[in-house]
Parts: sequence; structure tokens; C-alpha cells
Amino acid sequence: MICFPTEKIMRLHERKNSWEAPPIEEALLMAMASLEPESKKKDEFFYIFRVKPYIDALCILFDAEHEPAACRRFTFHEDHAWDREDEGFFKETCLIEARCAWSGGALDSVFLWYNKTHPEWQLKRYRLKGLRLLDHIYHCMKKDTPQEILYKSGLDELAVHIDDLDELNLLAGTPSELYDDLSLKVLRSLNCVEGARLLRTKETRLFLKELNMKFPQSFAEKCNDAQCRYLRFLIEGDLSVGEAGRLFASRRDELSGIRNRTFLDLFMVKEKGDILKAKLLESFGTRDPIYLEYIREARDAAHDERLKQLDLLLNVKREEYDRAIRRANRKRDESWQERGFEYIVRYPQTINDFCREALYMRNCLLTYLEAMIKNDTTILFLRRADDVNRPFITIEVYKGELMQAYHRFNADCTPAEADWIRAYCRRHGIGADRFCFDSHLDELF
Repeated sequence: MICFPTEKIMRLHERKNSWEAPPIEEALLMAMASLEPESKKKDEFFYIFRVKPYIDALCILFDAEHEPAACRRFTFHEDHAWDREDEGFFKETCLIEARCAWSGGALDSVFLWYNKTHPEWQLKRYRLKGLRLLDHIYHCMKKDTPQEILYKSGLDELAVHIDDLDELNLLAGTPSELYDDLSLKVLRSLNCVEGARLLRTKETRLFLKELNMKFPQSFAEKCNDAQCRYLRFLIEGDLSVGEAGRLFASRRDELSGIRNRTFLDLFMVKEKGDILKAKLLESFGTRDPIYLEYIREARDAAHDERLKQLDLLLNVKREEYDRAIRRANRKRDESWQERGFEYIVRYPQTINDFCREALYMRNCLLTYLEAMIKNDTTILFLRRADDVNRPFITIEVYKGELMQAYHRFNADCTPAEADWIRAYCRRHGIGADRFCFDSHLDELF
């Protein structure tokens, strides 16, 4: 198989014309200027003024006063191809953005004549995207283009977006050969705008091929844009084929009813949050009830910055932060760590240690992480000696002064606990006069 980048393929398909369109008569230009107001509803109108023996048309641009300001000619004839600029203009203006208005009656005449004279072209009327009929005819006349192969197979969306493909097989004679041997069933299922985006890269096409082998029901029916976008989201999330197939199967029916982009965006936001929660529950929820409790309580996971931060710290940069915490602790006074009959005081030892404390205490401790590892401030964990793994009181010492000492939810210490912490500070030369052990009075600076 010989493959080249799509841009090179486009250059290879440029060819010299053996037929040129005759000049446009002056009378036609005058007729164009007197088009009915109905034709000027959009800024551009695709005016078909000849159907046979070849198709001739003008894409007319109107000014603010609805008068013709400029036009571009498009002629459809065998052995006649447009230049790259005209092909690009037609694709963007008439196919993708669909800015042009057109006459349905003129397209009906085109369809009836060319479908009768060329049944091998497998033409379709494309009612909602009428000018696609002309693109279909253009590539059948041009011959041997990927678009011709796709249009004749009923894959019009893929034909319109074929230039987005990362590479093209020069020797392809079927749609499957264009898409790394993906079956025609899969390609027809993915024949939509988001499906074309999904098929852009070779890596994704190979993923879809394996997905079809293991989950053939995924492509048993035509997918809509919402389903294809969700599938692309799963693949780009580095899920395995098994994970992607299972999740897609569970959401396929729900996504089938989503036709509005706004609703799709809302669905995707929620889904990203649910997947993040599932990922974190799988990683930590089964190992630690502190994580399990916090993750389950997160209602809007997609917008919960703590969950995103948790994923980053514990899954992505865990080793990096573990090293940073160890380096920071080596610069601290080792004697500040105590083990007594009633209480234990120690520094955070790992990023997991720090995150557990922050999530259990339900405070802003996570925002102190960078300051702690840079030794701008010192965080200490006060634990009960008979329950050393459960967070109890979190202490901050800033520039030799006790700055904070709070229970869960920033609740104040009891008088007895406050007396113990003051005695601890005296033992280690830490100032404790500014902290009042009263959240209504403490100003924390």
C-alpha cells in the first residue's frame, strides 16, 4: 500500500483540462443582476443557469443593498477540473459552512437528468444539503478521486471531509482501503461530521478496527454526531478497547436522542466528571475510606478542582511530589516530630499523606502544598497515639510562629488540646502568643 500525506495527494490530483468552458454571454450577466429577491436571502446564491449538456453555475456574492457584488464561475464537465482555489472555495462555502442559497428546482433538474444518464454514479438528492449533489457529480466527472469512491458508496460526509485525513492510499479502490481496511459497515455507521473527525488519524482507525472486532454491536446502527464525539472522547482518553467498548455501549442509547450541540456539551461535561470519579474510585477508593467518602460526595465532578488536582498529584506527578516533600523535610528541624503516650506530631511524608489529610479535614490544606515543599511554611499533623492513621488536628507554623491549629471543618481545639499544643510550642521554641485557638478571633497573619 502506498500512502502519502493528504496535502500531497491534492497536488497529485491536479491535472490539465482537455476541455474549457466557453465565455459567459452578456445576456446571462444581465439576467444574473435581476435575480428575484428570494434568491438574495443569504449573502451568497448558487445560480445554476445551465443543466445540459454540461452544468454551468455562478456563486454570486451580494452586497449590503442585496445587489450582486462579485461572482465565481463553476462549470461541471468531464475532462474539466477546477483549480485548487476554486475547489477550496466550493468546499468551504457550499459544502461545509453552507452559506449559499440555491434553487431547489434547478437541483431537481440536475438530479433527474444526470441520474438518468449516469446511473452508475449512484446519485442522491441530498435534500438538506443540496449542493452536495453537485460535488458528487463533479468528482464522478473528474474520476479516480477518493471523493468519487466515497460518494458512490453513500459516504457523503466522509467524502466532504476526506481532505482532513492524515494520509491517503494512492491505490485505494474501495472505501475500506482508504480507511485502513475498516469495514464498509463501520464507515456507514460513522458517516457524519463527527464521524469524519473520528476517522482522521491512523491510530484511531486501527483502534476502531479492533473495537469492531470485540464490540461489533457498536456499529450495528448509524451513529449520530453525539455518539461519534463521545467515542472520540473515550479513545483520546487513553482507554483500552475493552473500556471504551463497555462505556460506549452503556451510553449509546442515551446519546442517540441528543441532536443539539448545547445538550451534547452538557452531557460531555457530566461524562468527563463521571469518568474522573470512576478513575479515582478505582485507584484509591478501594484502598482508603477517606478517599472513598470524598469522591462519592463530589456532586459536580467535572468542575471539582480538587478531584482534578487529586488525579494530577496522585496519578500523574506522584513520584515528583514525593521527592519534593522528602527534600523539604530534610531542611526542617527533626526534633519537631514527637511520639508520646497521648499524641504524635509529625511532618507529611508523601503526597498521599498530604492529600489524605486535606480531604478528610475538608479545609484549604491543598492550597498550601507548594508553600510547604518550598519551606515557606511548615505543616504538622497532630494525631491521637491510639489512632495514628486518622487525621485529628492540622497545625501550621509560619516563620517560627504558630499560625493555625484546627480540627476537621476548621473546628477549634478544646481547651485541653490547646494547652497541649502551647506546651509543645514552648518545648520547640515556637511562638504561640498570636494564635488564640478561637476561629472568631484568629486573623491568621
